[in-house]
Amino acid sequence: MDSQVKRQNILIVDDDELIVSLLVEYFSDLGYGVGAAYHAEEAIEKLNNGNEFNLVLTDINLPGKSGLELLRIINETKSDLPVILLTGLKTLDTALSALKSGAEDYITKPFDLLTVRKVVEKSLKKRNRSKRKDKVYENALTFSIQFRFSTIELDPGIVAKELAGILYKMQFAPEEEIKKYELAFTETIINSIEHGNLELPSSIKSNNLLEMVEFEELREKRLQDPQYAGRNITLTFEINRELFSFTCQDEGKGFDWHQYLNARHKLAEVNSKSHGRGFMMVRHIIDEVYFNERGNIITLVKYRPVAG
Repeated sequence: MDSQVKRQNILIVDDDELIVSLLVEYFSDLGYGVGAAYHAEEAIEKLNNGNEFNLVLTDINLPGKSGLELLRIINETKSDLPVILLTGLKTLDTALSALKSGAEDYITKPFDLLTVRKVVEKSLKKRNRSKRKDKVYENALTFSIQFRFSTIELDPGIVAKELAGILYKMQFAPEEEIKKYELAFTETIINSIEHGNLELPSSIKSNNLLEMVEFEELREKRLQDPQYAGRNITLTFEINRELFSFTCQDEGKGFDWHQYLNARHKLAEVNSKSHGRGFMMVRHIIDEVYFNERGNIITLVKYRPVAG
């Protein structure tokens, strides 16, 4: 085994002390750094207290939170950390379903150690290749991409997460800041869908239960109407060493944006009504905002934060 693999750290999670002891001893002898946890809560604590793990090997059946719940939490908080599931035959179908939810692989019990080693090494090599691929973006001077979706096909969260991932790979800002830009992308796309292509009046989008129901019913109705749902949204994302810009163009009638934007291309203060909250959030995240005169094209500009 090469020295790079020997430096990898594995977290073993199982409530069976014999299995944990066996796996810890085996991988330690192979040169890995190995941590142990006997339930999901302990594993989460170890993952969050500064320990650097490259892979998690967990049983599905754990006391308290299950291995599947642990997988979900890891996917949400450490999406690049591979998780391999240990499963008995009775839970094999569950393990196979978990692969669709982000598990890297699975191993059935009882297992032989050589099989476990092969699965672990394959997963770590895949992760290392992915890490090297991500580093390519660190050397990129410019990057641009453009999408066009029909309204019915566009998932704002998925697209926003992908664009935020590019920001992270290009080291645009610290990881904790990237989530803010993802939220700004999401909110901007949602506005283009709902108030642009679907022409839903913002005045009926509020915290009032009856108005919320009215808004959702009208939204669903227009998503079934080709006149609205068949309209396209074009997204353009560009980034360089100084800034990124994100442009969202819908095919709606547009809106009067002058009440939101001041002469310096900053989003002005807006009221705290629910239909203005998206603008309030973007105003605190993005440096400059531009609209075309019709009001159906918005461009967000953010300058690269100065390193402290």
